[in-house]
Amino acid sequence: MSEYAPLQISRTFEAPRQAVWDAWTQPEQFKQWYMPAPFSVPACEFDLRPGGLLSISTQGPDGSIMPLTGEFKVVEEPSKLVLTNSPLDGEGKKLFEIQHTILFSEVAGGTVLDITSEVLSAGPNADQFLSGMKPGLEQAFDQLATLLAA
Repeated sequence: MSEYAPLQISRTFEAPRQAVWDAWTQPEQFKQWYMPAPFSVPACEFDLRPGGLLSISTQGPDGSIMPLTGEFKVVEEPSKLVLTNSPLDGEGKKLFEIQHTILFSEVAGGTVLDITSEVLSAGPNADQFLSGMKPGLEQAFDQLATLLAA
């Protein structure tokens, strides 16, 4: 059992559900919004199927690269994604592992995205990253809203 409470965020986007789904599942779109500024995603690859792997490279403002790996657990287009992701340290060890459950619901005028993020495991240096997870996701969702409006 993790010492971290699950994080839940709900956000309504003024875009069709399929467009929101595509922004989550198409690497070229995902790279444009996933990290809050001034961070970026120079590379990502998805094998979008249950058991399929994901690989994401994030870049900090100082130019440093941090790889993230994970696995898709559930892929129910266009309504549900469950995936894990873990940032790796310089030696390729997981700093922590999070499972995200993402629900995409059609509503009048758009799509409600509900995400629940649960920490499955955390190493000794995880707090510095996990403490910023909620504001980081909220900033990323601002960028997602901008992408969807374009």
